[in-house]
Amino acid sequence: VMTSRGLLKQWYQRRVRATAVCHRQEVGTWSSIFPADQMTEQKSAFFVKKLLAVSVSYLTYLRNIFPENAFSNRSLDELELKILQESSDCPGANKVCQWVRSCFEALDKKYLNSLVLGLYMDPSDPNTLLESYSFKFNYEEGMELYHNNEKILTSTTDNTKKSTVTLLRTLLVLTQGLNPLPDGVMMTMKLYFNEESTPPDYHPPGFVESKQDEIMYEDDTVNIKVGEVATKFHTVKMRIRTNRHNFELSPDTKEIVAELSDGSPEEVKEQGTTSPAGEYEVDCVCGSRVEDGMLIVCTVCDKWSHGLCYRIIENSDVPETHICAKCPGQCTDGSFMGADRATIQATALWRRTLYTLTEVKKVKDRELAQRLGIALDVAKKLITRLVSERFLRKPPARSKQGYTVNQAELKNKGIPHYFSLLSSTQEMTQETQSMKIAGEKRKLDTNGEEFELSSSQSWTANKKLRSADIKTPIRLN
Repeated sequence: VMTSRGLLKQWYQRRVRATAVCHRQEVGTWSSIFPADQMTEQKSAFFVKKLLAVSVSYLTYLRNIFPENAFSNRSLDELELKILQESSDCPGANKVCQWVRSCFEALDKKYLNSLVLGLYMDPSDPNTLLESYSFKFNYEEGMELYHNNEKILTSTTDNTKKSTVTLLRTLLVLTQGLNPLPDGVMMTMKLYFNEESTPPDYHPPGFVESKQDEIMYEDDTVNIKVGEVATKFHTVKMRIRTNRHNFELSPDTKEIVAELSDGSPEEVKEQGTTSPAGEYEVDCVCGSRVEDGMLIVCTVCDKWSHGLCYRIIENSDVPETHICAKCPGQCTDGSFMGADRATIQATALWRRTLYTLTEVKKVKDRELAQRLGIALDVAKKLITRLVSERFLRKPPARSKQGYTVNQAELKNKGIPHYFSLLSSTQEMTQETQSMKIAGEKRKLDTNGEEFELSSSQSWTANKKLRSADIKTPIRLN
């Protein structure tokens, strides 16, 4: 006969087993990690914070950045996740948790435009990265769409769940194609804020104003779309950017990525090219396909051009109809009429270059190439001319600071002269002849969307950005 003490012990053991089973089940459910739904702005914001924390945790695990004991285990739709623990014995992991938490207020206030978690080698140059993981945030108004008096839901909880799982699975697949990180890597975080809505003195705890907004990379890179998750109030996009030679997908992996993307091929882009699939195609006379500033569409070919290439700076300058220099008819820029293709290309690129420099204090040839979406040798030719016309000043010998922009010369002489309606075709031919960029051929991959984060990149709805850097980067073992 079992005593009362034995019965109590048996009941307790069954209770522990039942609790353990319930716990295992809870760990694998959506609500154990994310809010059950995102149908209010507050719930949506909470979801975005959780998604950011989970994604950063998972990628640091997959890239073997922190030891196993820095993570706790979770599962989602049969996907085994690893979540950073702030209370772990790993100081680096604790710091990253603090970095992410510091961003939450900026998300709540809709200040944060994008976040870059970067890895670099030179402790004195945190802006030249080896690899980066970028998150971009869009804030929607939560408006409902109607068709024939019936409400159409633009995003549902089920769609959000599906795209979240897809993003995390794609992250797993893509990181398997990356080479191991070298020893002595440093980690930093850079934030970009929407300048029009963010107080000028605002910095999250642990961050300081950036000395340099632009991010550079050590070598030619590939820019890889990981995924996009949308709610009624927010959209989050994630990208990985790494050395071209460090990344290679096997044929089997490519098929997996295609399946995860609902049949769309993975977006592995050549540096400096872009074409938003399903929206519009940038095919400008300057030879670049990057989205840059104001874009205008040709009424003949339906291709988009940079407004700057046609001397269009303000919205008020946009004509009712635009005809590009490649199509028959009266070109928007009369100075292009009768000019040869090489002169038009060089002139348009020169205009974009000049106006781009009004937004920065210093520039390097590789930065200029990335910014304009052009080959490095073309950027070097542009810099040579910029120096000769005193728009740039050479850096001191052995300096890594880049060329200093002579803003006074640029704004008082350069912009008024080269954007003047009085510039003649003959003058353009003489001034661009020495550049010799006619016939420049670059391999362009026009599938998908490029994701850039430079503060001078105005493709993000013409928003000006300012940036902040983490005060104390981490040295990884």
